[in-house]
Amino acid sequence: MSSPVHKISPSDRAKIQSVLDEAGYGADLLVHDRRLFEAAALLVAKLLLAGVDSRSGLAAKLKCQLGEAGRHRQPPGSLLGRYAIQGLPLELQRLMW
Repeated sequence: MSSPVHKISPSDRAKIQSVLDEAGYGADLLVHDRRLFEAAALLVAKLLLAGVDSRSGLAAKLKCQLGEAGRHRQPPGSLLGRYAIQGLPLELQRLMW
């Protein structure tokens, strides 16, 4: 069974690109973190196909789901949870004392 194909118009593509750019998910992020860029682009495209038409609505949902892109964003898979359970590695413990 195949899924239906949805076509995105050029104006919708421009809207997706502008929402991504305004939220910090631009071409520079594509170079540095391709997975995050693709996740953001897919989310905005799905929201647009689901009926969210306004740029502000798309931007708000993007910020709610993925946060803002940028230098202060914590990358997924941080080791802080591991350190909370296992403790700091010996190298880092020595630096603390």
